[in-house]
Amino acid sequence: MKTCEEKYFQLLSKDYPTVQSICHEIIHLKAILNLPKGTEHYISDLHGEYAAFRHLMNNCSGVIKEKAIVLFQTEMTREEIDEFCFLIYYPQKVFCHEHDQDWYRQNILKLIRLARYVTSKYTRLRVRQHIESDYSDIIDELLHAQLDEMDQQYVYHLQIIDSVIELDEQDRFIQILIHLIKYFAIDQLHILGDIFDRGGNPDRIIEDLMKYERVDIQWGNHDILWMGAYLGQEACMITVIKNCLHYRHIHLLERQYGIPLRKLMMLACQKYPHIHEIEAMERYCHELQIKLESQLIQKYPQWHMSYRIEELCLVALTAEEQQLLNDFKKSFMNSHQLKKHMRFLFRHGSLYLRTNHNLLLHGCIPLNHDGTFYIYHHFEKPMSGKAYFDYVNELIQNAYKNGTDIDYFWYLWCGEYSPLCGRRIVLDVPQEEKKNPYYHWIEDEMVCLKILRAFQLYEKECMIINGHTPVRVKKGENPLKAHKKLVVIDGGFCVQNQEKTGVAGYTLISNSHGMRLKTHHIHQGSFDEDVQYDSEIVYTRQQQEMMKDTYKGELIQERIHDLHELLKMKKQEKLW
Repeated sequence: MKTCEEKYFQLLSKDYPTVQSICHEIIHLKAILNLPKGTEHYISDLHGEYAAFRHLMNNCSGVIKEKAIVLFQTEMTREEIDEFCFLIYYPQKVFCHEHDQDWYRQNILKLIRLARYVTSKYTRLRVRQHIESDYSDIIDELLHAQLDEMDQQYVYHLQIIDSVIELDEQDRFIQILIHLIKYFAIDQLHILGDIFDRGGNPDRIIEDLMKYERVDIQWGNHDILWMGAYLGQEACMITVIKNCLHYRHIHLLERQYGIPLRKLMMLACQKYPHIHEIEAMERYCHELQIKLESQLIQKYPQWHMSYRIEELCLVALTAEEQQLLNDFKKSFMNSHQLKKHMRFLFRHGSLYLRTNHNLLLHGCIPLNHDGTFYIYHHFEKPMSGKAYFDYVNELIQNAYKNGTDIDYFWYLWCGEYSPLCGRRIVLDVPQEEKKNPYYHWIEDEMVCLKILRAFQLYEKECMIINGHTPVRVKKGENPLKAHKKLVVIDGGFCVQNQEKTGVAGYTLISNSHGMRLKTHHIHQGSFDEDVQYDSEIVYTRQQQEMMKDTYKGELIQERIHDLHELLKMKKQEKLW
């Protein structure tokens, strides 16, 4: 019987059947390792605010404008650069107005220059492969020719552009160039949790992320709540419904995900006939939530959730209530659209990500009051820190595949020591939330370094990148903590939080030269306008970071090693 290694090299040999094909790929991959690292974009806590998300993706948190300024600051005024960037962000709005041939020619030339600049970190092959159009040959030639205005080729290229305009293909041509610029402006997108709840369009955000492809997600507590609901966990289901009712997003459940609320409305209005039907439904859900969570608290004493409900309600569900939950379970688990979105979250998400010198997570690394790691006694053996995170990551994936341990999604949603929540929230008696000691210790550089080392991160530039907790800028809070060993980037994309924070959110931009924190200012108009950003340097690298220094570079080097082994076998004719 063949070993796994033998099977692997046989499969690899099918992709590279000749010595020349192996050598070609090794040369290609080694060249990639010596390119600069691509730009990474970090976003957190979108909470269903699709307009804010769409604008972020259109302008890449101001990265596109920064590159346009570098290229055109000596040729164009700032107002002209703003207009040019607006064309990139929202071309359809610009196309609504009439423009002459000279306008199209000049803007196409500028878009070609910007696309050339943006794609300079990538191989010509990768850029060409991404131009999915019959114009790929023309665009490839325009991008990779370094022209002088006296050059005959410049005249030739102007003729190409003029022909595109004469054939009335200019709008389509511009859109292809814009798509290319946006695609290569950001190499990797990191979403640090909480796509769902509060805002009304998390489904549209996920649809866009599914098309984007180069994305990873660190689950937030609101995401894990929906994931638990999809798997049929009853307390998660009823909480999702209650949240949608509270924020008046019934359409999300009924129209987008096909989860009918009519039976709930009838039962609620029958029980509370003298209040508005939405309020009646929300109250009915709250009472169900108390019953369901009381059962969980009693069932899992090792989770230490007794604080959650001051007066447990251990009365059995009525036949009506149980039937309602059974109906909801069928709807959640059989919704085609929800299944598609949850599959994406499960496959592209994790509790944390260790990548390119940074530790990415949504909530917290639960700590004790003295700054030591909190020890969990939830499973067969005590766990803390990275070991706990890795185990729960596996538990979540097993729950998705096999339907096991789905009650733990409820703990992750609201547990005081849950890494996704980290707050003591009492359900039945309103009172001030208590935060995990982690949120105190993140101001301490030594504690942050201890956390980073526990996750095998030792380099000077290593940072913890956090979401989950709005930064109260109005009260003087700084998102950068512990001498820049930790940054919190939940700054208020959620409209409900902006009054507390005073800003409309934070994003991080990391490229081969360093990292910058972007502050998004509250904008009174539409997100279709070009909002303003403040940019603060987190750190600047003394030497430019190359692909070989990144996580992707590690994977490429492993691939090169395997190809060298395959090459030896081919040359020695020892391939099985």
